[in-house]
Amino acid sequence: MARSLMLKFVDGSSKECEVTGRNMGGTTTYYKPLWALKKGEVDWASKSSPDHTVIVKELENDKVVVDVKNNRGNLCGGPYELYVGNESRYSYMFGEWSYFFRLTLEWGDDKEFR
Repeated sequence: MARSLMLKFVDGSSKECEVTGRNMGGTTTYYKPLWALKKGEVDWASKSSPDHTVIVKELENDKVVVDVKNNRGNLCGGPYELYVGNESRYSYMFGEWSYFFRLTLEWGDDKEFR
């Protein structure tokens, strides 16, 4: 089983429905092996698209530096410098909606990407 460093991106939004009280929105987790990344916008190759865009600025064997933009094209903090074991988080409100993301670089099984 091939293991490599993976960029893990947890992207989410939340809002309580005024009628039902249920949570609208949700959280989706995306993975991309470090070897498959290149400078520029990350293509997550999934059926869903995140609320935020991750843009790779620097790439090394054990580190990645990214910017994150919201769907209006505004930067969300950053740049985020990620090494194995550290985590970067960001959250904000837009109207009644709460948005957040979490970035990590971790070891994972990349067989589905080969």
